[in-house]
Amino acid sequence: MVEPLVPDHVDARKTFAQRAHIKGIVPVSRLARFCELLADSAGQVQVSLQFGLDERHRRIIEGKIEASVATICQRCLEQTSTTLKESFKLGVVESEAQIDRLPDDVDPWLSEEPRLSLLDILEEQLMLAMPIVSYHPLACEALVRTDDGRENSKSGSPVQSDGNPFAILKKLKKPEKFN
Repeated sequence: MVEPLVPDHVDARKTFAQRAHIKGIVPVSRLARFCELLADSAGQVQVSLQFGLDERHRRIIEGKIEASVATICQRCLEQTSTTLKESFKLGVVESEAQIDRLPDDVDPWLSEEPRLSLLDILEEQLMLAMPIVSYHPLACEALVRTDDGRENSKSGSPVQSDGNPFAILKKLKKPEKFN
């Protein structure tokens, strides 16, 4: 079964009043700012958004997103796959003064317009879900272990694993001789 595409925008008044549930996909390529963090723009984001009003008639969005995206491993600088899963709860407010009135478990989303940009919300949540540093979950292909437990790169130069990342620099530095 082909899942529907999530719309770019919705009418905020109708969506919250009807307590709408939007479920579908968004191609990663439609999220320009998010694509800047990735190795490529392939893939899609699974989206589930529940709109409603709480007991104080505040507009609340409860959402879940899931995506597998291509990032660059910071160990070997090769492409790797990163899975993002995020649940969020947003309170849509029209002014900064309303932010203080939201419950602690609700993050604010400032929107003064009657049209609510779903792509902006999803893009922001995906960017927040990104790890600070991407890397292969197991040992990188660029590194192989030797029998004594030290790591060597494929090029054959040793990588020190004694806890001091600058120890290799000491070996590379050669004393200069003056004539």
